[in-house]
Amino acid sequence: MAEDLRSLLQRLPKAELHLHLRGAMPPAVLVELLRRHDLGAVLAAIPEGYRTTFARDDNLRPFLEGSCWSKEAVEGLFRFRDFLNFLHTFAFTRFLFHSADDLRLLIRGVLDGLGRQRIVYAEISISSPEYVDRGLPLAEIVACLEEATAHPAVRVQWIVDLVRDFGPEHALRHLRELLALRSPAVVGITLGGSEDCYPQGAFGEVFALAREHGLRRSVHAGEALGPESVWSALKSLAPERIGHGVRAIEDPHLVEYLASHQIPLEVCPTSNIFTRAYPSYDAHPAKRLFDAGLRLTINSDDPAFFHTTLAEEYAHLAALGFTMEEIGELLRNGFRCAFLPQNVIAGYLAAFNREWTAPPA
Repeated sequence: MAEDLRSLLQRLPKAELHLHLRGAMPPAVLVELLRRHDLGAVLAAIPEGYRTTFARDDNLRPFLEGSCWSKEAVEGLFRFRDFLNFLHTFAFTRFLFHSADDLRLLIRGVLDGLGRQRIVYAEISISSPEYVDRGLPLAEIVACLEEATAHPAVRVQWIVDLVRDFGPEHALRHLRELLALRSPAVVGITLGGSEDCYPQGAFGEVFALAREHGLRRSVHAGEALGPESVWSALKSLAPERIGHGVRAIEDPHLVEYLASHQIPLEVCPTSNIFTRAYPSYDAHPAKRLFDAGLRLTINSDDPAFFHTTLAEEYAHLAALGFTMEEIGELLRNGFRCAFLPQNVIAGYLAAFNREWTAPPA
């Protein structure tokens, strides 16, 4: 791609709607956490069941068997063989967090990085049940989220990932505790985790309660599983957006439904390659979905794990045949599909359009 287009993508104001907090952990934050907490403390925090699971993964085994952190082990941490291995790796990193100060370190590092990328608005997912499981009180976690809304470069709203692996009863209990805190920083919920092991149909009561209390709703579907997963999410949870959803392309009736109802998909191309949903960018269905009239947003998902940035995601789309005008529409969709009031969205779009048409400096 021409360098001037790369520069344009970098300097334009952007929105990101599908970004996992821990998945965006800057290397400097990882290094600091490893410095703060020695290997023994981390290993002691891992329950035996998790140890057994992690020991099956080549990239995690060195952390369980070694006597100290090594450069090779840290570099190898972000190499996965498949989607399940990625989920195990993501779960492993939660054991690096021992306090609210650790969480603040991560949030600050992520937001500073977004600011440098000219991401002016972000909806960041936080798997708060995992941190509560680590012993952090939910009220302290929410206080960290509220502090982050004062960041000078990035407007952030938080989406709580209820983590389907904990089960629907746990999700409902966690949501009730979250609602009791009445935090203005939390705009919505999503459901991530092992899509193929914990179907979303059991979480209907959870999403109904969130809707009743005015929380916005997304759900991960159509990533590890095919179109039946998206259909199930639509029928049982009535989400406003679908996280990923790209495997809808396998069902023409689903594609037609999503297009006619303009239900946004949170598309994360590089993530889909790393987790083996698709073998290559050439095989990725983003262009076919767009041409079918679906409303797509482009996101980086877990950029630290997948070695990408939001600007790079758009660069890949150019290589797939998206025109500049189509890329502009996708960039605008990042704001149009945000969980924001329409007047705020209009302000972001006006600012974007001014820079889109401005000559290069």
